[in-house]
Amino acid sequence: MAKTLEEKVAKTILQQATKVKIGDKEHTAAPPSIATLILVSEAVSHLPQQRLDESKIAQESISVAKDCRTIGDIAAILLLGARNITETVTTQETRREPCLWGLFHRRVKIEVIKEIDRKAELSKELLETLSPSEIHALIATCLSQMELGDFFALTTFLTDINLMKQTKVETATTASGQS
Repeated sequence: MAKTLEEKVAKTILQQATKVKIGDKEHTAAPPSIATLILVSEAVSHLPQQRLDESKIAQESISVAKDCRTIGDIAAILLLGARNITETVTTQETRREPCLWGLFHRRVKIEVIKEIDRKAELSKELLETLSPSEIHALIATCLSQMELGDFFALTTFLTDINLMKQTKVETATTASGQS
């Protein structure tokens, strides 16, 4: 059932998260942010830069498939958002340390800080679980909620300001051919 404009606006204003089911797990898509768009743009730049011949869909798709792991990264970035791509976890490990010239050992608990790459984990899961049509739908759904129109308006506005600024100020007249 199609959502009314009022439902979409209410969802945006209330910042309700979009839930996406992948396999037997349900993931919550991150709210839109400029940092997420930047990371997606960076990942898209790693996709192969070639035009595919639509009359040879099978051959063309197979020839570029080896370079398209980035599609999983793009979907993972859109789902996780820029803030949740990595996670820092502190765990305690027990180690044996020698004492008294190595005659005895004692157990010592130390804190170990590990960085978990959640993007790589989710990307792998998406590529192994979802079909091409499901990944396409997932990316399209996430992109539709990224407020791309507002981002485009902002970047266009700022680019126009940058283009209009005066670059050089002449204070004195110069002779022809001199700077």
